[in-house]
Amino acid sequence: MPRLITVALALSLLLNGFFVAGFVFRGWIAPVTFEQRMPPPPPGPRPGVLEMVANDVSLDGSQREAMRGVFEQHTQARRDRFREIQKTREQIINEYKRTPIDPEKLAPLIDRLTDLRADQQKETVRALAQLEAKLTPEQRQRLHQVLVDRLSGPPPMSRQPGQPPPRPSQ
Repeated sequence: MPRLITVALALSLLLNGFFVAGFVFRGWIAPVTFEQRMPPPPPGPRPGVLEMVANDVSLDGSQREAMRGVFEQHTQARRDRFREIQKTREQIINEYKRTPIDPEKLAPLIDRLTDLRADQQKETVRALAQLEAKLTPEQRQRLHQVLVDRLSGPPPMSRQPGQPPPRPSQ
């Protein structure tokens, strides 16, 4: 009997050792790759499209000061619209929870959500037009290139219907 207890304790110790070694290996020796590539988001509010584009075209101090009111107005309008979008999404979610799904109640909510998103894009375009008026010719060229690059993004994946999606590269 004491030999059986000794063997059981030895096996338990061995398993615990492998368990701890696995955590040490994963955490310190060979961390998972996606954890290395994903830096934590910076503290504070996330910049909007207008602020990111303004940084990309390298506004100088006087241009930034001239655009301060536009930035503040755009940020406030974006926040207000985002709140409205969130409320509308919550209403849509509540409708989805009901049985049966009522398309007559969902249709106006979906239309409202679409309108809010379209208004948000239109407001961004108006603010970009105001920004463009304050730029030098080189900055304007850079602005247009940045906008094209942001909108074109990566090319869509091409695959035939019925084929499974490609596996992510590792």
